[in-house]
Amino acid sequence: MGRIQQLIVWVCGLAFLFITCEKPDPPENPFDNYNPKQDTVKFVFSDPDSTSIAGLYHYIFKPTCANAGCHDGTFDPDFRTLESSYNTLVFREAIKQDGKYLVRVKPYSPDESVLLARLNNIVSPQMPIQIEPESDWGRNKTKYIQLIETWIRNGAPSIDGTIPKVGIPQAQLLGCFASYRDTGKIDRRLFNGPLILDSLIDTIDLFFAFKHDAQDPSSFSMPEIRLSQNPHVYDSTQLIMNMELVQPPMRNIGLYGDSVNYSHKVRILSKQIFQNQNQVFFKTLVKDHLNPITELPSERAVFSMKKYMSFERL
Repeated sequence: MGRIQQLIVWVCGLAFLFITCEKPDPPENPFDNYNPKQDTVKFVFSDPDSTSIAGLYHYIFKPTCANAGCHDGTFDPDFRTLESSYNTLVFREAIKQDGKYLVRVKPYSPDESVLLARLNNIVSPQMPIQIEPESDWGRNKTKYIQLIETWIRNGAPSIDGTIPKVGIPQAQLLGCFASYRDTGKIDRRLFNGPLILDSLIDTIDLFFAFKHDAQDPSSFSMPEIRLSQNPHVYDSTQLIMNMELVQPPMRNIGLYGDSVNYSHKVRILSKQIFQNQNQVFFKTLVKDHLNPITELPSERAVFSMKKYMSFERL
């Protein structure tokens, strides 16, 4: 057989090999059968304090600043949601920095916050650049700027009342729900109001989800809850109960509509909750390795958050 004939046979054999070999199955796509069942309803405030981040988001950031192609997630700050508004403002480096103006919001320092400098045209260009038809910024500009300044001067607290410290992560509350003997979720009033308990419910499991950027919440020391008849006053004479770990954490909907890990729970008898009152408030106390005890919600929390952390007798 000549060299040309050998070459033809070799090429034909190689082609036959490629034709007859089966291609390996493609790797399985883990999202092919993904069927999200997450509730996307966000934390709704029926009565936001106008000097809180919830009020600022409701009255100013959402209707005025979350414009298409502007602060709609295209770039920071992101005013699409309450959570994104807070997390992209406080201690976040500004894109446009000028002199002493380095971060968008510096707690306790309105004179060093880029947000106010832009609104007051100290740093250009002045914001907002365009006004949406549903915004009342034109009528209430002076009032709204004063509300933002008051919030910053008060430390720029989050909805649960925590005040951030530069470079020091803090515990945050991501959600709370209750179940009756592990058989079903206990309902709330509208707008994430109090947990509703009727006379047939005798034992409640109360679950909590936390967030910490530098520590796994499961390693918090001395996590506990305290109950009080007064949402603004808690003392050592009131009921104190230690929380236990949930292993593995339970996934459920959090404050902002996303699925979060509920890592702690406490079991309470309804007779321990109610005395002669129809509504009882509660807060959590957690200790991380960077901060003193953190109260969630704290005294500075918006009142809607305090109602969220309460029981109401039906």
